[in-house]
Amino acid sequence: MPTFKQHIPFVITEFEADIWNYPPHNHDHFEIILIKKGVGKHIINNIPFQYQENDLFLISPNDTHYFTIEKRTSFCYLKFTELLFKKDGNIQEKAKWMQRIESILFNPNLAPGDIKYADKDKERIFDIVDMIIEEHHHPRNYSGEIIADAVNIILSIIARNICNLYCDKQIQMEANKKKINELLTYIRYHIYDPELMRMEVIAEHLNMSKNYISIFFKNHIGQSLQKYIQQYRTTLAENRIRLSDFTISEISHQLGFTDESHLIRHFKKKYGVTPGEYRKRFNKKTIHQE
Repeated sequence: MPTFKQHIPFVITEFEADIWNYPPHNHDHFEIILIKKGVGKHIINNIPFQYQENDLFLISPNDTHYFTIEKRTSFCYLKFTELLFKKDGNIQEKAKWMQRIESILFNPNLAPGDIKYADKDKERIFDIVDMIIEEHHHPRNYSGEIIADAVNIILSIIARNICNLYCDKQIQMEANKKKINELLTYIRYHIYDPELMRMEVIAEHLNMSKNYISIFFKNHIGQSLQKYIQQYRTTLAENRIRLSDFTISEISHQLGFTDESHLIRHFKKKYGVTPGEYRKRFNKKTIHQE
């Protein structure tokens, strides 16, 4: 399966097609894909999603995807890497962006392509994209900063609609499932703060006893709460090792591991290699594929 490569922080691609000529593929960057007109199917990780005019998709480097076109389609791609958001090498700025993208891509209850948007929010996104295209094709002072901030706003709007989707669904859920979703959402928002991940703090937030919350979680999810949190942290660490230039020590601190050795131990258990070895293999693979 081919991996499409991008060597600059930001690219805009616009085209129309009657037939999709690209094979199933993934890439080393993120893509916001807007359907300006047309009808067909977008197959993401082997799951087909019907698309039509004004639909919107966010694709991550982990996703395999392709289209089947039923009616001539106009596509607009915003392709970007994490380098778009590096402002003077500011670590806090980079970490803030990583948290936002992770809240979307590693959402515990959401399938790719399954986001439902409020009409006004979708209109706002398309308006922002028009502004980005104008700044990109006719650059002026601060155009780079405006584009980065505008993409950040789009990601924030997507994240808000994910949150709204949870709220709407949770109203209809029976009590136990609602409690599980509340717990998963709490973990997603507070995974970066070790203090808020302590069992007694989580139990207090959900008005449950410390002993019962572990039993409750395992009965509904099939694994212990502590193991779930640790695996989630390790998954986020893998994402940062691939997609950022943070050191292993910085990543372990950002994600609440006790220290670097703690991250290395859990990472090796899940992926069979140390974080450093994993990054070297990934970088070597990327070079060979170019």
